[in-house]
Amino acid sequence: TVKVQSASAGNEDCPPVLCIPPVGVGISREFYEPLHREWAALGAPCELHTPDLLGCGDAQPKPRRFYTPEYWANQLMSYVNGTVKRPVIVLSQGGLLPVALEMWRAGGTDSIAGVSFVSPPPRRFFAPTAEAEAGVRGRFSEGAGKPPPGRSRQRAFWLVSQSSLGGFFFRYLRGGVGQPRIRAFSQRNLFADADRVDDEWMDMCYAGSQDTRSRHATLAYLCGTLPGGSWRDDRSDLLRSLSVPVQVLRGSAAINASQRLDAFVECVPCPSCCGLVEDGRSVMPYENAPEVAKRLALFIADLGKK
Repeated sequence: TVKVQSASAGNEDCPPVLCIPPVGVGISREFYEPLHREWAALGAPCELHTPDLLGCGDAQPKPRRFYTPEYWANQLMSYVNGTVKRPVIVLSQGGLLPVALEMWRAGGTDSIAGVSFVSPPPRRFFAPTAEAEAGVRGRFSEGAGKPPPGRSRQRAFWLVSQSSLGGFFFRYLRGGVGQPRIRAFSQRNLFADADRVDDEWMDMCYAGSQDTRSRHATLAYLCGTLPGGSWRDDRSDLLRSLSVPVQVLRGSAAINASQRLDAFVECVPCPSCCGLVEDGRSVMPYENAPEVAKRLALFIADLGKK
């Protein structure tokens, strides 16, 4: 359930990169296949590790449980400490940022050499009292100064998601022949260019969504990202405590991309090689893998100078 791309000769001493895949209907570690290809084209500056998160992709078994950032962070830390056995650069995609922060909490500099946040979520996602960011969805811009909601909403949605109604909802999200809902959602919310929602993307989503047991991880993530959910816990202290180099990449097609990038970088203690990625929106390692590979390689080279 892990794909490892070895470093080219002479680069074995560089810290490996551990890529945390996003969670969604049918999405697995194959999300990073375009990045693997571009990484090879650059001469594989270091090892690239792309695991399947428990409950997703080829990971077995897929039990019915509520998956939290801490749960997946513990899985990845076990892999780092038991298999990689040296500090890694953690690359988190989108809303999986809390997993990277929980890995930092668990391992610190003994296990983490650097962090690359790609398409990080609004700061209100992990810092409830942060200033609202213009242009983001209402659930990330409302409620400033109010105490966070309790867990009751998360628990209620999780219980419903584990009923037959939840199974129906997953099949609804998955869609029928041609997966028109996944294609439409990807074009509307994820990609800068609708034409880049290609056959490779749709084949990944189709194959992954056929295992209905993967719904537990997907629905746990969706329930946890509700206001008051465990994915929305205040982790601003963890971000401020990062003492390793941190890269922040945001797609230029995102709403208020430049302002949001600057605001996020201001919260990072040790920023390095941060910037906007042209022709990218929310899934940049897939939609613009060449540019992400180049930016990641620059980050690793800069890290080696420190």
